[in-house]
Amino acid sequence: MGSGVLRAIFCDQFGDPAAVLRCCDQPDPVPAPGELLVRTATASVNPSDLLTVRGAYARATALPFIPGFEAVGRVVAVGADLSADWIGRRVLPLRGSGTWAELVASPAQWAVPVPYAIPDAVATQCYINPLTIDRLLTLDLPLSAGDVVIVNAAGSACGRIAAQTARALGLRMVAVVRREDHRDELLSLGAAAVVNSGRDDLAATVAALTDGRGAAAALDAIGGAEGAALAGLIAPGGTLASYGLLSGSLLSPDLPAAAERGVRVLSFWLKRWVDRCSPEDWQTAFAALMARVGSGALTLTAAPPVPFADVAAAMRLAEQPGRRGKVVLAG
Repeated sequence: MGSGVLRAIFCDQFGDPAAVLRCCDQPDPVPAPGELLVRTATASVNPSDLLTVRGAYARATALPFIPGFEAVGRVVAVGADLSADWIGRRVLPLRGSGTWAELVASPAQWAVPVPYAIPDAVATQCYINPLTIDRLLTLDLPLSAGDVVIVNAAGSACGRIAAQTARALGLRMVAVVRREDHRDELLSLGAAAVVNSGRDDLAATVAALTDGRGAAAALDAIGGAEGAALAGLIAPGGTLASYGLLSGSLLSPDLPAAAERGVRVLSFWLKRWVDRCSPEDWQTAFAALMARVGSGALTLTAAPPVPFADVAAAMRLAEQPGRRGKVVLAG
């Protein structure tokens, strides 16, 4: 099964991820009944991981802990009640945490099979970001083909996924960025317009696309004042959906500008869907997602993998402005 010890990335104090995270050896985990033991090939680094290490969710995070919610690898052992047929299968070990480790134990009923054609560095991204955008644009927001949707922090992985998803749904996405070098890529992925927040007029762009009515919805990954400002660009009856915390400041659900315009403020947290999802709905959602990725309808890019031992370098890369491609750790 293993060598008896594994390498894992630990956080035993909150702070700068590049400074506080450490790679060390720990005994191999033993899969409990109903669990798989997966040897990690790659594990992704998301903004939510960095925020957790920095202490943004300190009240809900017990120290020490192994970060990470996404990984892909092969099953190397199973709990006593599971079939040995699992061994050797390539899966996403989900519905747990602590994926920044060489071995991850996770419940078998939530493990997601990974098609052979999808590379590890792509497969490891097939959870938090694409499901968040899919749930928002197809379930939580009442949108129709032709509607205008504003997406800030659009140069991010979620922004690139949103552009592709909007195109597939017939939505017109206004991508808000801070760097000009994201423009061509986002337009090619499906954005209807790209607005550089430092030099372009977002309000004028939205007005031109909607004949002055305002956007049907906005997806806010930033929060704070920048997220709140989107409320004034949404049509009465529309929705401002907050799904990120890049500014470190939550978006208030009681925004005066939203109330004045009759705009609903929605706080989206993928965990709410995860907690109420049945195993059948879970596997159906992932099968549809894997089909999109496998067919090329949804492209997820990654930077070259960084070994666990180089965790500080991986964290600095993950927080580098203008970075292209998801940072992934190599098991």
